[in-house]
Parts: sequence; structure tokens; C-alpha cells
Amino acid sequence: MSTRAAAADLTRARIVDAAIERFAADGLGASLDAVAAEVGVTKGALYHHFGSKEGLVEAVYKEAIRRHADRVIEASRDGTGRERLLALVDASARLYASRTPFYRVLVTLHLTAAMERPALAEIARRMQRTQRDFMIELVREGQRDGSIKAALDAEAVGLTVNAALEGFLTQQLEPPAQQRRWVAKFRSLLEDLL
Repeated sequence: MSTRAAAADLTRARIVDAAIERFAADGLGASLDAVAAEVGVTKGALYHHFGSKEGLVEAVYKEAIRRHADRVIEASRDGTGRERLLALVDASARLYASRTPFYRVLVTLHLTAAMERPALAEIARRMQRTQRDFMIELVREGQRDGSIKAALDAEAVGLTVNAALEGFLTQQLEPPAQQRRWVAKFRSLLEDLL
């Protein structure tokens, strides 16, 4: 990669990071001027890299999904299928309940994808397919290694876990103690089911 291309990639990454912070603080209506000022670039540079504010919002959503996926995949990397599935539930619930700016933006973007921005909806659908497939495969892995009951419908379990995790994401509006209680109840139910 040329020095110029590397510099452009770095600038693009810095803009996405700044946009995550701005969107967390000011909502998706945050001004491009504020994002540009945080990075020390012109508003024109934002348009150069992303084409429009919608292009920036899409890039932020894709990056937020990627970062979250990296975190939960890393947390569920080792162990039996059952251990990996439970680790994924634990990591997702912990991260969603963290109330960090990053996860506030992720929730906002998920809800916006469903309600207002068709371009984000397609990104969300692709992410959901990938996430569901990953969870279903963890169940199948557990069935192969004997840590999850073979008689269970792997797809039904994976879809149920995925739906619960999506619910945990949107339950950030609830007090943290309530969130932890619900996660513990779901985890206990899942342990009994598996």
C-alpha cells in the first residue's frame, strides 16, 4: 500500500472514530463541521471520503457492527460449543449494558435502520444473517462435541439466542440492575435447555 493510500485509510478511520463520538454525544443529527473539527480536516474531506452524511452514517454503522462482532467472537473463541455459546451471551450482554458511547450509537443505528434509513436496513439484515448463522453453528458445534443436546433444533436455539441478544441491546433503557437480572434469567434458561 502506498504512503498516500495508508494516510487516506488512517484519515478515514479517524473520521469514523470522531463520528462515533459525535453521534453518541449529539445524536445522528450531529454536524459534519463538528466531526471534521475533531479530526482536524475540512468538511470537504468528509465528503471526499464518504460522499455524503448518509455515507458517513453507513460507514459508522458498518464499523460499529464489525467492532462488536470482533469483541464477541474473541470472547467466544475457546471451549466446547456450549461454552462458546454461553460466552457469546455473556460478552454481548456485558457489552450492551456498558452504556459506553459506542454502544449508545450502535443502539441508535439499529433502531434507525429499522425505522428511518433503508440503506442501513440492508446492512442490518446482512449483519443479522451473519450473526444468526454464527450462533446456529455454535449450537451445531456443541451437538457434535456432545456439550449440547443432539435432539435440539440447532436453528431454533440459534434464532432464540439471537433474538434475546437483540432484546438485550434495546433494553439499555432499563436500569443496569434490571438488565443483569434479565440476562441471568435468560442464561439460566439457556443452561437448562442445552
